[in-house]
Amino acid sequence: MKKLNFRKISAIGASLLMTGMTLGVAAAVAYPAPFIDGANSNVAIVYGTGEGASIVDGIQSGHIQADLQTRMGGSSGSSDSVIGGDSYKFEKTSTMFHLGDGYTTIKSTLDKDELPTLLDDGKFIDNDNDEIDFTQKIVMDSANTLTMFDDDDYEENSPSIGISIADAATIATYTITFTDNLLMTDMPTADLPLMGKTYYVLSNTSTTLTLLDSAEETVLSEGETATVNGKTVTIEFIGSAEVKLNIDGEVTNSLAEAETFKLLDGSYVGIKDILYDSKQGSISKVEFSIGSGKLKLSDSDAEVQINDENIAGVESDFSLSANVLTNIEIAWKASDTTFVTETNSVVMPGFEAVTLSFGGLTYPTEETIEVKKGGTTYASLNNFPFKTGNKNLYFLYGDSTSFTGLGKTATTKLLTDANADVNITFDKDTDDYFVASWTDASTGSQSYLMRATNFITESSVDKADIQYWSGEAWATTKSKAVTTDEISLDGIYLTVGAISNTENTVEIWNTSANTATSITSFNTLYSKEGMTVYLPYENTTAVSHNASGGFATAAAACASFNGLRANTTGEIYTGTLTYNTTSNTDTTTAACSTTFLLSMKEEDKSGNVYSGDWLNFTIGWDSSSTAEVEVSGVATSNTDATSAEIGTTDVWRDFTYSALATEILWNKPSSGQKSVQVVYHGDEVAANVRISSADAVITTGEAGTDGGVLGEILYKDSEASNFATKNLIVVGGSCINSAAAALLGGSYCGADFTANAGAGAGEFVIKGYETSSITSELALLVAGYDVADTINAATYLRNNIVDTSSSYKGTSATSAELVVA
Repeated sequence: MKKLNFRKISAIGASLLMTGMTLGVAAAVAYPAPFIDGANSNVAIVYGTGEGASIVDGIQSGHIQADLQTRMGGSSGSSDSVIGGDSYKFEKTSTMFHLGDGYTTIKSTLDKDELPTLLDDGKFIDNDNDEIDFTQKIVMDSANTLTMFDDDDYEENSPSIGISIADAATIATYTITFTDNLLMTDMPTADLPLMGKTYYVLSNTSTTLTLLDSAEETVLSEGETATVNGKTVTIEFIGSAEVKLNIDGEVTNSLAEAETFKLLDGSYVGIKDILYDSKQGSISKVEFSIGSGKLKLSDSDAEVQINDENIAGVESDFSLSANVLTNIEIAWKASDTTFVTETNSVVMPGFEAVTLSFGGLTYPTEETIEVKKGGTTYASLNNFPFKTGNKNLYFLYGDSTSFTGLGKTATTKLLTDANADVNITFDKDTDDYFVASWTDASTGSQSYLMRATNFITESSVDKADIQYWSGEAWATTKSKAVTTDEISLDGIYLTVGAISNTENTVEIWNTSANTATSITSFNTLYSKEGMTVYLPYENTTAVSHNASGGFATAAAACASFNGLRANTTGEIYTGTLTYNTTSNTDTTTAACSTTFLLSMKEEDKSGNVYSGDWLNFTIGWDSSSTAEVEVSGVATSNTDATSAEIGTTDVWRDFTYSALATEILWNKPSSGQKSVQVVYHGDEVAANVRISSADAVITTGEAGTDGGVLGEILYKDSEASNFATKNLIVVGGSCINSAAAALLGGSYCGADFTANAGAGAGEFVIKGYETSSITSELALLVAGYDVADTINAATYLRNNIVDTSSSYKGTSATSAELVVA
């Protein structure tokens, strides 16, 4: 069966070392073992479907799936194969179908080039044996786009990816065009091709055509027996104008030429010609057909009739003049709100010739950037994915009213600068770290988190170690550096300036050859996959205003110099505000900076840095009696999804409608600080949108690039027989996931879950079970007390060293403790 193609995410590689383990303890089995081993895998990820189950568990399951695939060296995209029939994927060599696109972004008119059998050119042979050339096409409606929608008619409280088509909106229009003169009156008894099928033209009027679907015809002589469409037929009575047939024991009414009779099994018999001979001893004959259904096409946008009943949403129209038929047009419209999703394809009613499907989004890779409080008064880029490994980056702190500095506190600061071509002075007494970044815009980017430490004086020369975060520890790139020493990290070229052991300071000079496209800076951050984050920098210059010029009020000055500046500015005002008048010498500190706009920018589909869509996150203060820092606002610069809550989880889902389809998960609890997770894909995200003929069989599989292939590994908890011999990752709590309930010994909820799993409100558990009733292999429970806690559990699993045979309890995506029995 086809599984849900949930979200996917990549992460850093895990070490086999376990911090804190001693030689007396058995060797740890660290994630991703035992689920994958090189290019091999034996794993199933199981999400819950019980009452109250959240789509978030499925999303997090997809994140883990993609992480495992990435660790195997492959992408998490899908690769389709088509067996039999026609199938056209809306995609060009240089243009993929993206989230936010419509069919017509790729191609609006389809013909034999896209669907060679279904829409092939041909000849219609009328009942005078004239050959009439024809062509066929399908025109897709431009209004139908791939989006994130939240519609209870599809699934209650579940923002989903797909194409939502409004009631009565056109989906597609099929047209057969006759390039020679075709007379309507010459069509009866001929075979008419429409969308890969052949229909027997039973009769016509000036504005209608009556057809038999899948008709088999024959000429039957009186006294003989024929087998037609699997039915045994004899002539019961035949006269000059009427005939009765016995079909499998069922006798029809008296039928004249061009009349039909509906059999008990729903098929139709139609009389083409009665060949009656009244002479004694002569044999009369009848020419007839038996088909699976009767279709009636009418002019003037009338609904098509099948078996004498109107088919809602399918309308026909003729281009007809003086008995000459130029084309037949069949419009397919939604008869109700219609959804094309990963689990719901749609078929043209009645004709059942074409299917529209969506096989999910193909994610080349993914990473998570989380913005949240680091503490009550400082904000953090949690577990930020640097090229060399993940690390918390504290970037802004304040006093519960305004933001007063960069970093964590006044003595653990983030050092940045407004300009790229500058030198910075790192002060170990106040600065915790600085960021050195490089990009040439089109071919790459990287950022290093750096610091200076170990200030000493040797032989009257002041020295210091220059270090960078390596992913697991601080690594020294220049030991006992002295003035003029050079540092090279990829495209970043720095020179050590003046060092003071007394002051614990060192100058860092940017000696890279900065150009318009190749830039080294101290104020911009690039994730491993290329997301640009514009870090704040301080403006310590006093702002002057007076009644006769400049800014008339302090509020006006703040409006110009506070943190809500243009995206590329990133300035936070921390200086003083001075009134320059003869009578007013008042000075006030920067209450201006009550909020700050943290801006990020995607790459474009070609990998050009900071060339995609903007994402803007307002860092502010909550409404607690003592205000705490939070992500108080989320916005994007271009058209995107309408943010929607996932169930009742307090997590709001959003996407940028761009080539990279960045996902935004904004956690907005009713109490507590708001935070956001940005799921960034690092490359072009393609949608698998298809139109196919009825006989096409499409198989979707996971495609690796240079490694093994996981295939379909996501399972519902109700599919237990499919994962009984696999290593399991069970996502979600025992209240909604029967696999988790089997591990914990019951369908525990609330306080009962806490008592049996050991995780209370705001906590999660990651626990390995070497034996269980649901698999013969290892089972790893990844579950939180609430939805947000399960998100933290899955994130922690992907980004930290986890011994899959042990048990952990955690409170955030970066904090968990080994539980010792």
